[in-house]
Amino acid sequence: MRRRKSIFTRLSVRARWSLRALARWPKRAWKKLARWWSIYQLRFSWAKFFGEVGSIICLLLLAALSFLFVSHFVFESVQVIGPSMSPTLVNANYYWLDKFAYQMSDPRPGDIIALRDPSGRGFDVKRVIAIPTESVYISHGKVYVNGKLLKEPYLPARERTFAYDLESQDEYVCLGTNQFFVMGDNRGNSCDSRSFGPITRDAVLGRVIQ
Repeated sequence: MRRRKSIFTRLSVRARWSLRALARWPKRAWKKLARWWSIYQLRFSWAKFFGEVGSIICLLLLAALSFLFVSHFVFESVQVIGPSMSPTLVNANYYWLDKFAYQMSDPRPGDIIALRDPSGRGFDVKRVIAIPTESVYISHGKVYVNGKLLKEPYLPARERTFAYDLESQDEYVCLGTNQFFVMGDNRGNSCDSRSFGPITRDAVLGRVIQ
């Protein structure tokens, strides 16, 4: 009668097969690596390599040019310095400047614009009150454009506008064909067209987006 093999005998055989498989694995892995490298060498070419590098460089250049174009001709981040536009714009806060807004059109009354500082020190942010060929009359704390009382819902309640001329509370300005009258929303603390006069069209840098 044949004796039945124990489980320990089977385990020893399995262990030997496992050791043999482990011994063969580095050799098989090396063969696979050599086969992969030979295939890669066949597919590799310097022309393809330089082509891929050139495409990456072109993409980086296009990205840089797009950023420069957008930042210089379309949008730019600007910081409001001073309380002249309070409470509409907060001092020291950053806002977007749309430089493309007035490429095809001119500023309209009520627009908040960035303009070159007449003193040559950077730029200012003001609101357009009147456009070319219109007249502005400031009297007793109120603003009139073309003889009509200007409605200004953006101003705080009971905010009054006075001329900067200490000898007279009234101010009357007629704008030329290329002039704009601008003021800050904080009428009691704003250096604007009441002091430096109307601005010209080429002084407008763009529209400020709230």
